[in-house]
Amino acid sequence: MSLFTMDEPQPKLSPPIQNWREDMPENHEPQLVPPRLRWLTTLNDTFLELARYSSEILWGGVLMSGILLSFLAIGFAISGPFMQEGIKGYWMVSIGLAWAFIIFTLSLFMLKIYFMQPRDQPIRLNRKRQKIYIFEYKRTFCPWLKWPTTIRSYDWADVRGEIRYSSDRYNMGFQLFGSVCEPGTNKVITRFLIAKERSSQEMLCQIWSYLSVYMQHDSVTADPVETGRPDDWRPRKADRWPEDMERESTTAP
Repeated sequence: MSLFTMDEPQPKLSPPIQNWREDMPENHEPQLVPPRLRWLTTLNDTFLELARYSSEILWGGVLMSGILLSFLAIGFAISGPFMQEGIKGYWMVSIGLAWAFIIFTLSLFMLKIYFMQPRDQPIRLNRKRQKIYIFEYKRTFCPWLKWPTTIRSYDWADVRGEIRYSSDRYNMGFQLFGSVCEPGTNKVITRFLIAKERSSQEMLCQIWSYLSVYMQHDSVTADPVETGRPDDWRPRKADRWPEDMERESTTAP
């Protein structure tokens, strides 16, 4: 049975994004809704930067979990030497220390998320170069390794907008994706997340409109829906762009 019928809108891109809801107008076309952003970091005649704040993590809960797990790991490590009763005692010590290491690793994972992971992971659009730059922090399950920062850049002309709906328990809501296509085709090479909204896709349409209007060299206003940052504890800002990408993404050719 086909997922779409002839009477329903159908996705233009191939392959379509999972749980597709709507295709945005192409970024060189006139936009259908008023342009507006939820968050705005920098706006000038050369580049625009907006934040992608992490909203799926309860940061206070992450910190408390890391602290509690640290105390639990210390408890296992300290109690081990008091369990020595012959050979059986040495096994108990080994098991206690092994559990202490596992729990401490989990604790370090939580604390590294809270203290080291950037919370905004921004996107920059350089309209002089007509390119988009995506800052991403790659979190892995091993806290003992360095978590790398990557910057991806694409020609804006190859980027299309798609909205999907996620029913994931920890990431539920509407999501606006940038879909990078092979030049002159609708064949998708890769996708990246631009913004998320819990209950309505209207704000996502306005965000796409804002980016498109800005890159068309039309005037836009610096009046985002939200000002400042979204949390009282001021989240860690992703301000460590590699020097070459910092220069390229913020300057004209």
